[in-house]
Amino acid sequence: MKLLCKILPLLWLSVLVAGCSGSREFRLDAASDDIATQNVTLIYPAGDGYRVENVPAVDGHFSLTGMLSEPTFVEVYTAAGTLLGEFIVDGGDQIEARFSAMNPENISIKGNKDAEMLAQFVADNRDLIVSKDIDGLNRAIAAFVRKHPKRFVSTVLMTRYYTVTGYEREAYELLDLIPGKYRRGEFTAGFEQLLSRSLDSDSIMIGSIKGYGRGDSAIIFNPAGTRVNLVVMADNDTRLADSIKNLFAVLRAGTPSTEILRITEMGCDRDTLMWKTSLRALPDDYPADIERIWLTAGMATTGVAEATPTDLPYFILTDSTGRMLYGGPSASATRAAYGRIRKTK
Repeated sequence: MKLLCKILPLLWLSVLVAGCSGSREFRLDAASDDIATQNVTLIYPAGDGYRVENVPAVDGHFSLTGMLSEPTFVEVYTAAGTLLGEFIVDGGDQIEARFSAMNPENISIKGNKDAEMLAQFVADNRDLIVSKDIDGLNRAIAAFVRKHPKRFVSTVLMTRYYTVTGYEREAYELLDLIPGKYRRGEFTAGFEQLLSRSLDSDSIMIGSIKGYGRGDSAIIFNPAGTRVNLVVMADNDTRLADSIKNLFAVLRAGTPSTEILRITEMGCDRDTLMWKTSLRALPDDYPADIERIWLTAGMATTGVAEATPTDLPYFILTDSTGRMLYGGPSASATRAAYGRIRKTK
């Protein structure tokens, strides 16, 4: 195989690499009657991170091709950041989909059995979803998972639609029913930590945090005023990590409003000079609407030390009261946790 790869034309090399890695191409052909012509954004886990694909929808029609080695869950957003629809896809799939911006639950999917089951479940339980009948929807999901534990769609339903608070024990039991090969770590990591936080009666609170801005003026971070806060602790060695830049791009694409999500980067550099130098080195396409402050004591600063950050970068999600909803070093798990949190806010 190695000799064959050397003698084949370069044009085919990328295809061979993809084939050797187990990845296969998928294709999506989709339409929506109520989005006209605009760009739509598709967000999905792939490998160790998330991909953001911006594609043009012309008269409501759009297409996407990509490479996958395992099933994944895709969210589709309009240019305004409104959820248009969601589906499951695997390498080799030819997906035909019809979405509705006015009614995201009204989805028609062909080409992937799990995607079809997800669309059917959402359609059958539309009233429960729209009315926010938590108990009824949780019971419907529990019944589905118990009937179909060896399906990736069960993991998606748990992480996307199941409400944890007040149902923690059952949530753990249901997750345990799903074998590891169908759970996919990037989906369940954030969900399982949310479960742990919900079970912890001594919830960690992230209150006012004092730092300094670029002009050396004192700045007080306060979690109030936005539904969800993402606090990213980083330094010169981690600030430009692809995982951080990608996470910012993914979250902003899916949630453009800063009133819903505020992102604050807290610098843990050794001094303000190093911090400012690092910020000046950020590329032009780095997200600009992020509040940045420097912490004099780094990870030991009062207010964030209580969250016991273990490494850099470190990601913390809080609600508007400062209650810590998630904390961890994984960008992909943070994205999964945020998707779960946003559904309840």
